[in-house]
Amino acid sequence: MTTPIKTLIIDDHVPIVEAFERSLSHLNSNSHFVFEVDSATDCDSAILKIEESIKEDKSYHLFFLDISLPPSEDRKFLCGEDVGRRIRELYKNAKIIVFTHHSDSFRISNIFNSINPEGFLIKSEAGFSHFIDAIKNVLNDTPYYTKTVLELLRNNMVSDLVLDEKDRMLLHELSKGTKMKDLPRIINLSMGGIEHRKRNLIEIFNIKKKDDKSLIELAREKGFV
Repeated sequence: MTTPIKTLIIDDHVPIVEAFERSLSHLNSNSHFVFEVDSATDCDSAILKIEESIKEDKSYHLFFLDISLPPSEDRKFLCGEDVGRRIRELYKNAKIIVFTHHSDSFRISNIFNSINPEGFLIKSEAGFSHFIDAIKNVLNDTPYYTKTVLELLRNNMVSDLVLDEKDRMLLHELSKGTKMKDLPRIINLSMGGIEHRKRNLIEIFNIKKKDDKSLIELAREKGFV
């Protein structure tokens, strides 16, 4: 008897979840793969299912991960990228297929450097056949990327620069309008450390007008907030 591939779909859009479920159902009927499927719609529900599966010794083998997820209530997980990092901490051999609308080269680079997914699908480029091909390739230990991602890799445009958890938390809080005087308490950095990180982000994004509004506008454009 074939051991089921325990799969978690993490996406806050019901049609996307259903599309992945149809793909898995198709493979159940037309291949040697057998899937046991679960889903989560935000960071909180995803982390709960992931950590419960570890405790119950029912580990997931395959993850479909949207990057633009509602953050956790405690703000420890701001988006799917943070969830992906947690998956990598807990599951050494699991496969991750990222599915996102972000096509900015810097954002894609950051996802690669922090998660290193086995599959990477840009939503505007992916349909049912791509889902099927991505699942089959990844489960056979072959990476699968859609056109934009492949072009970045082929042209060596994937950067080594990575925005870490505190960088992304800083951008998130600035986008909410949090006052500078309150940031050290929230991010657990000194005011000097926060100012240094903000200057570094302005330099990384190559922002001419060095103010918070310009920083947030560009961070939002690149999909970090």
